[in-house]
Amino acid sequence: SSRGPSIRTRTASMLALTLSAQAFVAPAMRAPLAPSRVVMSEEAPVVPEAPATPTLNGWTYDPKAFVGGLPGAIAPLGKFDPAGFCSDKSLSEIKRIREAEIMHCRVAMLAVVGYLVGEAVAPLTGGNFIAPTSISGPANSHLGQQNLFAFTALTITIGVGELYRALVGWVPPTESAFTIRENYYPGDIGFDPLGLKPSSPAEFKAMQERELSNGRLAMFAVAGFCVQEIINGKGIVENLLS
Repeated sequence: SSRGPSIRTRTASMLALTLSAQAFVAPAMRAPLAPSRVVMSEEAPVVPEAPATPTLNGWTYDPKAFVGGLPGAIAPLGKFDPAGFCSDKSLSEIKRIREAEIMHCRVAMLAVVGYLVGEAVAPLTGGNFIAPTSISGPANSHLGQQNLFAFTALTITIGVGELYRALVGWVPPTESAFTIRENYYPGDIGFDPLGLKPSSPAEFKAMQERELSNGRLAMFAVAGFCVQEIINGKGIVENLLS
């Protein structure tokens, strides 16, 4: 019995030392924890930066390209701008110049048809409801031969068309004068009743270049028609038939 307390005391002391030693064991010597699954996130795809200007009908403004990259540099002349009208121009200025060109092209193409058809049907005018006023002579004088009602109707029609174009493509002058809308492609006023506008950017570019080619030729043709009739006083059809 004299040994009992001594043995119990030594046993308690050893147990206390053991527990104390375990408390200071380095983490690396402890039992390994259950392995955890580390999920690596996939690398996010690289998204290209959006262009500074919107892409319209497949065209994005490029300040380093000829005329901002617009269609129209057509063979054989190609990048023809000897006077530098399109050099060092902003996006708005480039679009305004193209808007003016494409509108003049369209008016000139209509004028070519008007010269030829107007002079061809002039002998049939007068005495009918379609053309109640008798018209004769070269096409240069046809507008002045219209009666007041026909002239007024023509003026209103042109005015409505121009007002619509201004509302669609131009910033209101109260906000900024002579400025094309950012999301407006020059000449594309949305008028396409026959659905001829291509959906493919490549096809649209090809059609735009055909329109510009024919329009540019028409501007020269109308100028020639006008001067020819002033010089000899004869209509274009009469000149062709004589």
